[in-house]
Amino acid sequence: MLSIAARRSWRRHAAGYAFVGPALVVLAAFLVYPIGYSVWLSFHEWDGYTPRWGPFVGLENYRALAGDEVFWRATLNSIVFVAVRTPLEVGLGFLLALLLNRRLVARSLLRTLFFVPVVMSLIVVTIIFQRVFEPNTGLLNTFLRAVGLGAFTHPWLGDPATALPAVIAVSVWKNVGFSLVILLAGLQSLPQDVVEAARVDGANAWQLTLRVITPLMRPILALTALLSIIGGLKVFDLVFIMTRGGPTYSTEVLATMLYREAFELNHMGIASAVAVILVALVLSIARVQTFVLDESRAGGKA
Repeated sequence: MLSIAARRSWRRHAAGYAFVGPALVVLAAFLVYPIGYSVWLSFHEWDGYTPRWGPFVGLENYRALAGDEVFWRATLNSIVFVAVRTPLEVGLGFLLALLLNRRLVARSLLRTLFFVPVVMSLIVVTIIFQRVFEPNTGLLNTFLRAVGLGAFTHPWLGDPATALPAVIAVSVWKNVGFSLVILLAGLQSLPQDVVEAARVDGANAWQLTLRVITPLMRPILALTALLSIIGGLKVFDLVFIMTRGGPTYSTEVLATMLYREAFELNHMGIASAVAVILVALVLSIARVQTFVLDESRAGGKA
């Protein structure tokens, strides 16, 4: 039996529980349960067709991944994808935000144009860039031939050395507008008295950006980088449509390997193990990024 104090506390918070309850149910149904089921399935062998999962195999799926060269190639490609995309996306977004934060002619039009790729259908974007990188009649090689640089023409998506950089370039083009919007909002929220005081003290544009604006923007830059890292680790559709992980697994990432193991090879246990590793990697990076951000805030307050 609940005590009188406990019953009163429950009644006092009943309205809050009633409002939060449906959201918790949705969260459990579409997030907690799938993650838990994937973890459970990663310890079993299952082809995806039988009514129930197969025998319990323990860590065998993880051991199989540890000895799989494709898995390590996909992991390396995912790391390279993030390591190259994030600085480019955040750096270009920050430079564009600094530019568009000034009083420019047609500033609103420029903001819209830079954000258009973000809202474009990814399928349309990938099809367009497949045509751009096409080796014979593609726009890029045609342009190189037209300006006398025919020696630099290349099968960009057909060469393992250039396929991943080409995909990364498309990803940066597609997502830089998202970083731009976040960083531009951060610039417009900065305390203007600090910026004006620096100008009065004689700081030039470079000193103002490097020593005043950038330190103030550090939390926003960290948040933008975190979103870019998570998006880069989860990338699937762009790679799958443009290259399907080829040629010779040169663009295979963890998400495309997960799809291949689950729906082409019917290795649901191994695919679940890849999903668990991917989720753990995303959560670990998010935790490290949050810790660094908290430390920087604490240092700034001190």
